Amino acid sequence: MNAKLKNFNILLYTGAIMVVLCLLMLVSGIFLSMHYIPDAEKAFESVHTTIMQEVNYGWLWRKIHAVGSTFFFLLLYIHLLGMLYFGFYKHGKTKYWYSGMVLYFCCMVIGFTGYVLPMGQMSYWAAQVITSLLEYIPGAGEDIVLWVRGDFSVSGITLLRFYTLHIVVMPLSIVLMILVHTDFVKWYATTKLSWNRKGLHVSKEERYSKHDIIPKEPKPFFSNAVLKPLLACTLFLALFFYCVFFHDYLAFDALNFTPANPSDTPSHIYPEWYFLWMLQLLKSFFFDIGMIKGSYIGMASLVVVNVGLLLMPLIDRNPRRIPAHQRPYFLAWFWALVISLVGLTILGKLPSSTLTLWIGLFFSTVLMSLFFILPFLSNKESHAKS
Repeated sequence: MNAKLKNFNILLYTGAIMVVLCLLMLVSGIFLSMHYIPDAEKAFESVHTTIMQEVNYGWLWRKIHAVGSTFFFLLLYIHLLGMLYFGFYKHGKTKYWYSGMVLYFCCMVIGFTGYVLPMGQMSYWAAQVITSLLEYIPGAGEDIVLWVRGDFSVSGITLLRFYTLHIVVMPLSIVLMILVHTDFVKWYATTKLSWNRKGLHVSKEERYSKHDIIPKEPKPFFSNAVLKPLLACTLFLALFFYCVFFHDYLAFDALNFTPANPSDTPSHIYPEWYFLWMLQLLKSFFFDIGMIKGSYIGMASLVVVNVGLLLMPLIDRNPRRIPAHQRPYFLAWFWALVISLVGLTILGKLPSSTLTLWIGLFFSTVLMSLFFILPFLSNKESHAKS
């Protein structure tokens, strides 16, 4: 059996690791849902008393679920930025990029709804602030906020809606999008496994082709499709369970160990770390421009950035699919994007002040401008002499 490992890079297997994390969070979520009570007055006690103290190994399942979500979003951002860096969003990869972005938005929804469920002080006020931002949608903002909350403020009805989204609607949507994103149906229909003296091999069958295609040499199945992903997942799980048992504070906010109190507003409200750049983007435009309120500009900037990421195959005019280090203009664009996202994430965790707001305005302006200048940069790059 051929079990050689060549060109092993754990970053190439972030997708496989995220699938393993999804399974872990699905299993842990099932156990947690058996004891969780989606009621505004009982949710906190059901999590921090029943699950964490009374249920056997309930603390372990909750830590796996919480730490898993933190690692999942970290890997999600690494995976997304990696695909941007290598240009895996055009020339045959477009459908994977679009399905991946839909999967990214689904993960954002399930992450936000899950953060609210424990009904701690920070999760309650984060839900209150973030849902209120929907009021800035022109025309129907107030109606949308009322529809999302089911009440005039975050309450038991809101919690029940988020609970339904978190354990039913979004998991089913994510599983479906994973199958679409991995092109599972096509892989199953065109993959042929064969066995010879060198071991089990996998080859692709081109079906419904009008031309004769020279078949490629089959690749060793065990080392490429089993051993490498298994090694990557094993290395990751070692780090993951180390953090679960010894550094679980990475996934918990100290203020969230206090029950939600609608009459006590925290001095600084912030969501989980993977939403911080979005929050700071909304807060950075703290002044009005003429008759346009700064809050509307912040909402527009958030839409521009997310839509820009979604439409990367269209706004990148360079016809070649090559890594960023072979594209000098795009390389500068890519690192400006990364620095802006990291800068906004750090600022989102800090209390608002004049200095942080102005720095946030700079990063927000740069981040939003990147998607307007990319078509011109990529077009100039494609016409430059190599």
